[in-house]
Amino acid sequence: MPHDIDSISTSVPLILFSGMGADASVFASQKAVFPNLIVPDWPVPLEGENLSSYCGRLAADIDPGCPCFIGGASFGGIVALEMTQHLNSRACFLIGSVRRPQQLPKRIRFLRSLSPALGMIPLKLLQRSASSSVTVSQNVGAKHLAGVSRQFSKSNTEILRWSAKQILKWNSNYENITVRHIHGDCDRVFPIKNVEPDEVIDGGGHVISMTHGHLVNKFLREHIQEISSRYND
Repeated sequence: MPHDIDSISTSVPLILFSGMGADASVFASQKAVFPNLIVPDWPVPLEGENLSSYCGRLAADIDPGCPCFIGGASFGGIVALEMTQHLNSRACFLIGSVRRPQQLPKRIRFLRSLSPALGMIPLKLLQRSASSSVTVSQNVGAKHLAGVSRQFSKSNTEILRWSAKQILKWNSNYENITVRHIHGDCDRVFPIKNVEPDEVIDGGGHVISMTHGHLVNKFLREHIQEISSRYND
């Protein structure tokens, strides 16, 4: 696998949000070459808190006090889009995510009417199932998927349940912000037929930040440099 040999030299922070049930390890490849990368932890949502108020509270905790780049993988991309409303962001990078609710797969949009029932879904049972499905494999992609499954099995159920509800309730559009989108053509969570990415990774699944880290890094590098050239950084 190709390795990145250059790190990004910019004073502008890069803030990336992991997907639902994932942690900072999904951006290990990015952390190696982006010295100003910040991957926030997921705070436990307050009772009745919606996506906007949650992001406002999180923004108060992580605000670097200067312009920044924001991005995210999967559900983290949705959060990143909302965070552009709360932080001084120059652009939002979507990594295997969606830009608007209409790009969610039909099965998720169909479940919108069932969102109140999410409180009854036995997430602990699903987590135990995910844990038992983790197997050892020599395939690099399978190893990464096993790692994500392991994270899901250990994630805070309150955060998982809240995140699932926010996906089903999501009804915002972000048309007045700069967005750059990279997507795998084999993504089964957010099928590529539903989205309009700027760059497509051949053979990429849903965890391209891990399985194709060097290509994601190249994508981020090029667009950070292109956007930064408009400023004096």
